[in-house]
Amino acid sequence: MKKLEGGLELVRGYKYSAIECGIRFANRLDLCLISADKDCNAAVVTTTNKVFAAPVKLCRERKDNKIRGILINSTNANACTGDQGYETAVKLTAETANGIGAEAGSILNCSTGIIGVQLPYEKISAKINSLTAALSPENGKEIPKAIMTTDTVPKFCCYSFETSKGSFKIASTAKGAGMIAPNMATLLCFSVTDAPIAKNDLDRIFSETIDKTVNAITIDGDMSTNDTAIILSPVSDDNLKNNDLAEFEKALYAVLFDISKQLVTDGEGATKCVEILVNGAKTAKDAKKCSKEIAESLLVKTAFFGSDPNWGRVACAAGYSGAEFDPQKMSISFDDMMIFKNGAPLNFDKKDLESVMKKKEFRVTVELNAGDSSFMYLTSDISVDYVKINAEYST
Repeated sequence: MKKLEGGLELVRGYKYSAIECGIRFANRLDLCLISADKDCNAAVVTTTNKVFAAPVKLCRERKDNKIRGILINSTNANACTGDQGYETAVKLTAETANGIGAEAGSILNCSTGIIGVQLPYEKISAKINSLTAALSPENGKEIPKAIMTTDTVPKFCCYSFETSKGSFKIASTAKGAGMIAPNMATLLCFSVTDAPIAKNDLDRIFSETIDKTVNAITIDGDMSTNDTAIILSPVSDDNLKNNDLAEFEKALYAVLFDISKQLVTDGEGATKCVEILVNGAKTAKDAKKCSKEIAESLLVKTAFFGSDPNWGRVACAAGYSGAEFDPQKMSISFDDMMIFKNGAPLNFDKKDLESVMKKKEFRVTVELNAGDSSFMYLTSDISVDYVKINAEYST
């Protein structure tokens, strides 16, 4: 497996376009299209929020279709927009399908931006021909820019991997910097591969990998209405199997973990990306619960921001997580520095712990010594800038 320099544009079999539509703001890319040269299988994971956007409904309805593209807009979520919002999504995807010579139901749709505002159908419809005419492989570089909202940098990566059938690639891009919480983490994430994967294998592997990557990150513990992750793989009679399929799964994990770190590092107002690893849990569910509670604790996250060596907040969050363990067997380390062992504090220099916590990236490891299960969340700190950004979002 190898990380390559670039993103979506490196994967054969796809074309892209991104244009300025003026959906909410002038002079920015806000409408884009991922178009496959042939029919693709799609795996789709969406928000668990009961209040979900029109594009989420459309993606759920079409996820088992043969897919030819994904129409995406930023700056407007098309959420809480009723029947009109859904009808707008249906019409725009039909027009996009017509523009690339595909079936109407073969286009998925995703939106991101402000909630509760109707998507300007006429404005976007007038740009569909320009969007489809601009399709090219090279424009894959523009997709990460077009889907940004409060993101400060575009997010993308591409990995290659070897199989008995030759070399294949997986590339991904995502947006998300706030309203990031599990199930799903608030984001849009689009992945493409030239590896032929059977639909049932793609669904299973994508779902399992999402759970360990973009569904295991948190910035502010808030969940959106639009969260969607999609991967496209070309339909084929010669799909990867057995060891080759395992290589695909490893590469997909590498891609989505890379994207996850980019998302957390660019969290709204974030200055740090911290791995919260829980080992030795009684069950996989306990490991995930404990890691999640620590990762989402505002007291833990503010301590990270201030590089405050108040490690007791980590122990406290583990204790109320609901995981089963004996506190007298718990240990805590920051990177390689153990500060709590078998339920008791160790002698250590607080300045040394502060030095660890001042790094942009470090790991907190909690050993529960109750079993064999592990789980890791990625989290950010919470800063003053986070409050400022979200106090002014709609204005």
